[in-house]
Order: sequence, then structure tokens, then C-alpha cells
Amino acid sequence: MDKAVIFDMDGVLIDSEPYYFERRMDFFKAKGIQPGSDKFEDYVGNSEKQTWKLLVSENETKREKLHQEYLEYKKHHGIDFKKALRSSVPQVLTKLSEKGLSIGLASSSPRKEINQMLSDCQLEKYFSFTISGEEVKESKPNPEIYTISRKMLNCPDCLAVEDSTLGIASAKAAGIYTVALKQAFLMDQREADVVINELEELLSLPQLIK
Repeated sequence: MDKAVIFDMDGVLIDSEPYYFERRMDFFKAKGIQPGSDKFEDYVGNSEKQTWKLLVSENETKREKLHQEYLEYKKHHGIDFKKALRSSVPQVLTKLSEKGLSIGLASSSPRKEINQMLSDCQLEKYFSFTISGEEVKESKPNPEIYTISRKMLNCPDCLAVEDSTLGIASAKAAGIYTVALKQAFLMDQREADVVINELEELLSLPQLIK
């Protein structure tokens, strides 16, 4: 079957966005510094670069210094990817593979975190191609990450699974049919072609079974 499914990671495969947000806020609280925004929704779907521009907008030198300190902080406050993984993910990926679909991952997260998640959750075998926000010139909502993914998967008939407004915009701008996974918090997903409540619903979408 000459079809491919391209997943976002955070908010789709793993329920990690609230954890990442709380970790950043805890870091800034420990430093006694007010972040540029303390609103959860401002950060969802952002790349690392976009996130830190928002956290520290006024001073690039200060931003870089704090970012380096945060990287050290993260080493001692890591995320348990096995716990964050949505329980349905292994089953959904297995069934998509059995259907003969190619599977990709297009995430704004750093490469190191993508690789760790795939390794910790034993998901590497399912993915034909993965790309991080560090490997594109422009992050989501720019379509570059999806344009590259579709080219590397060599499947013109692609479907993207996203959660954030920026991620949906990125996939749509690349001309890809986009499915939004509904979140427990408010998220503007109106531009998606369809919204699903659970990942298992992918398996019955007409775009993947016809």
C-alpha cells in the first residue's frame, strides 16, 4: 500500500506537554525569574527555539545562559517516557504496519529526546523515517518538516496526526490530510480535516482503509 502516516510526538504519541510545561515553570521559579509567559497554551507545539524565545524574549545572552542551565536541570528531572506513552500506541503502530503503511515521525522536539522516547518505549522498529525540529531551517507552522518527511517516506498519499494549532498548520501547508487528536485541555484544532478522540480511531478512517 503506497500510503504513509506521519505522527507528531508530544501530545500524540506521548502525553508530555503538561509535564514539559511544569518542568520549565519549576526551573524559572527556582531561579526566581518570571518567564515571558506562564500560560500553558502558549507553548504547546513549539520547537525548543520558539519556546525559549517566549520564555526569555528580551535578552538573547540571558536566554542562552538560562537555556544551558536548564539543559543541566533536565538531566536531573527527566520524563519517564514509558509512563507518558499513550497506552494504545503499540497496538495502533502494529496494526498500521500490518496494513503495509509506512510510518514516520515529525516532531519539533530535540533529536535526543525523540531517540530516547523511541528507545525507552521500544518503538524504533515501526518508523521508516524520523525528523526533529533541529533538522529543519524553519519550525512548525512552516511546512518544511512535513515536506521533507513525505519526500523521505516516498509516499505521496500521506496522513498526518497532530494535536497543536502550529502542527496542524504545518501539515496542512504541506498539503497533507491532517487528523487532530483531541486533548484534555483547550486547543484550536479547527483547521484539521478531522478530529479524533482516541488514536485507535485512525484504524477505521476511510483514508487508511480504502
